[in-house]
Amino acid sequence: MQSLSSFFENNLTLIYFFYGLAFFCMGLLVWLESGRASTFRLAQAMGPLAGFGLVHGLHEWFEMFQRLGAAGAANIPAWLLLEEVRIAHLALSFSLLVVFGIRLIHLSREKASRSENSLSEKMFAYMATGALLGVWLISLLLTYWVYQPATEEFISAVDALTRYILGIPGAVLAAWAIVLEQRTFRRLDMPDTGQDLQRAALALFIYGVFGQIFPRASFLFPANVINATVFGELFAIPIQLFRAVMAALVAIFIVRALRAFEVERQQNLARANEARLAAQEEALAIQAQSRRETEKLNQELQTAVHELTLLFDLSRTLSATLDRDALLNRAVQQICERLPYIQTALVILRTRPDQPLRCFTHAGYERLPEPGMPQCHIGQQLVTYTLQTGRSALVADGLIEPILPGQGIMLHTITPGSDCYVGIPLGESESLAGGLVLGIQPEMTVLNQRDVALLETVGSQLSIAIENATRYGEAQARETLRGELLRQVVSAQESERQRIARELHDGTGQALTALGLGFAAASENVLHNPALAAAQLTELKTMSTQALQELRDLIVDLRPSLLDDLGLVPALQSQVQSFAQRTGVQADFVLNGRRQRVQPEIETIVYRIAQEALTNVTKHAQASQVTVRIGFEENELCLEVRDNGRGFDTANSHRQVWGLLGMQERVALVGGACVVQSQPGQGTAVQVTIPI
Repeated sequence: MQSLSSFFENNLTLIYFFYGLAFFCMGLLVWLESGRASTFRLAQAMGPLAGFGLVHGLHEWFEMFQRLGAAGAANIPAWLLLEEVRIAHLALSFSLLVVFGIRLIHLSREKASRSENSLSEKMFAYMATGALLGVWLISLLLTYWVYQPATEEFISAVDALTRYILGIPGAVLAAWAIVLEQRTFRRLDMPDTGQDLQRAALALFIYGVFGQIFPRASFLFPANVINATVFGELFAIPIQLFRAVMAALVAIFIVRALRAFEVERQQNLARANEARLAAQEEALAIQAQSRRETEKLNQELQTAVHELTLLFDLSRTLSATLDRDALLNRAVQQICERLPYIQTALVILRTRPDQPLRCFTHAGYERLPEPGMPQCHIGQQLVTYTLQTGRSALVADGLIEPILPGQGIMLHTITPGSDCYVGIPLGESESLAGGLVLGIQPEMTVLNQRDVALLETVGSQLSIAIENATRYGEAQARETLRGELLRQVVSAQESERQRIARELHDGTGQALTALGLGFAAASENVLHNPALAAAQLTELKTMSTQALQELRDLIVDLRPSLLDDLGLVPALQSQVQSFAQRTGVQADFVLNGRRQRVQPEIETIVYRIAQEALTNVTKHAQASQVTVRIGFEENELCLEVRDNGRGFDTANSHRQVWGLLGMQERVALVGGACVVQSQPGQGTAVQVTIPI
């Protein structure tokens, strides 16, 4: 036992070397690992632990060099080997251990954010360590002040106080912190690291408590009872060997625990690789999706180009002519040729509200497997439904269903072999209305929303073209009628001139000639036969009176003086009385409202229309009763000439067209309206409304 103790005493320098080497290597490795980016809380507190290992290792080597210097085996300046420098190393190393323990404990309990957590735990750790150092310094001062020891005795007391106040609490705090942290590694499914940390904590606790409770012998209690000398006597080994073994164990288990950072790095690398692979797969998926979307977009673009080409060509076709029949023929042919899902096309229209729907043109029926005539009755039913509802419709299996806005047509539910038609309404006015009936190819299973929208757009274009062509035809017809009316007006003026000339020649002219001859005869007989001359003058007077009356009647027909002097109502009353006396037809005049004068041109137009209507009654109506009704309302004048004659068909009477157009032209000059109502056997009514 004595020989073993002597052996260790003789090799105590070597023990100090390995003792310091264990802590220095541990500090160096911990310092190297502390630079890693890690999510472990241990990584955030490893800096003070690395400092403890390095400084404490230097402290042990300091004691080694002290022994070598005392033996003359080292040429080191004396001021570097002072006890005060060694004590400073010892106090600094234990202070760093306290900082490590407090920081790690605080990190384990703190729930704040990373930046706030880092700031608070550092400040708390330094403040707590500073307080402990303050206690240590105060104890040193009190010891020196109370005991007034010699220098060597004071150094021994300072060594003991440093281990008691800084070393033991630092080791306990660090061991406790490591125990708390090892639970984290166990939760992260890293049991080996947890066990290494737990063993390191145990070794550090034994090193700090049992290794530091035996300081150098001193006059302070309990160093005067429990010290390094007593430890050597009890266990036959120096306390430095015990500390070196514990230091080696602490270093071994701490270094083993550092493998957790490599594991974390591998895990992070694996996650990074997985993330990279996932990103690559996502990128490939995005590329595939982009490729599919590009292909879909290309298909949609091709479809859009095809549709726009069709609409452009159709618009060119529709604008190439204003002949409605030619326009419709070209349009339906183009629709059947350019739309692959359209088999036949049929246009059904009515050009007047009182006319029935009829087939105007068709295409595609000659290419059917069994060519035949279009089924107009089905198309008329479908078009009637579309005009009533105002929306497109579908007929299949004998049933008509509306096509809802924004929806396609599912054709796979239709009975195989049955015909399917789509009806698109045409026309925007009541006078011109109809529909486009399109037969769908039997092999089609669906018409999507885009197809339906295209068909409705085609229908809209066709509606506008039909409307324009119809209006152009009506304008052309009106121009033709206007030209014919002008010719008739000129002819009527010439006829009126001929009539006036004839009546002046046959009536007034002959009367004036007879008067001239009679006056000549009377002048010859006035001397020879006064009685005969007097009789001749009496006859000439009667003849001149008749000629004057005929001239007055002619003037009244040309321009009645009553119209200028008394106004429209007396002139119409006189005209009706004259008509009754001249024709023998019962004629009544009715005045509604209070009589008033209006603009001269309006009075003239109303008078002439009444005159023309009464003339038509005389020539064509064969009526027995005529009523002329005039009414003055707040803002308009109304005239009605109604007879009970034989009437006529307003749709087919060429005579009525000219008469109606003449009246309408007159009334249109003053912003009014003229309507002729007549039915065969039910008389005729001419109704005029003029704003005043």
